[in-house]
Amino acid sequence: MTKTTRTSIIQAALSLFATSGYDGTTLAHIARTVGIQKPSLYNHFSSKDELYLTVAKKVMEESTEVMMASANTHRKKAIEDRIYLVLTESVDFIRQRHKGVMYKRFMLFPPSSLTEDLRKLGQSGDAKIDRILMDLYEEGRNEGALNVDSFAVFRAGFYILMDGLFTESFYYHEEDFQERLEGAWTVFWQGISR
Repeated sequence: MTKTTRTSIIQAALSLFATSGYDGTTLAHIARTVGIQKPSLYNHFSSKDELYLTVAKKVMEESTEVMMASANTHRKKAIEDRIYLVLTESVDFIRQRHKGVMYKRFMLFPPSSLTEDLRKLGQSGDAKIDRILMDLYEEGRNEGALNVDSFAVFRAGFYILMDGLFTESFYYHEEDFQERLEGAWTVFWQGISR
């Protein structure tokens, strides 16, 4: 039962933090949403900060897992398709209603009490993504498909594209977003491919 309650707390917190932000969400509101008393939350989390950080870690881990799974699932495809799928599947993850908004909140607008912890979390996530990108870069170079002589340049271009699409995904409806995604991808691929 404890694990189920903890999971329910995390899910409720994800939804509420995404919708109302850190400052707009109280532990009492999370407890009411789960159907428990506020003091029961302290059996699972010592503070609001710990709960927020737990939710942020969960979202970060899931987002990097999506990218790793995509890279592995599509291993036999052409490098252009693999890079495209890693990009688009990560964007699809971020476009999920609560997870995407939570990701945006903790990456762009972290609570002041957690700024350093969330910066470290972001760096840890980037290190995992970097390993995925390094594999893709090396395979692309080995296949003669990429014209970029520097992993740092490839990585920077990918991150700028991915982060830009994450932002665009919050502003545009599906059709407009897809048009922007395809246009940005075309420019990116033309810039890195032979």
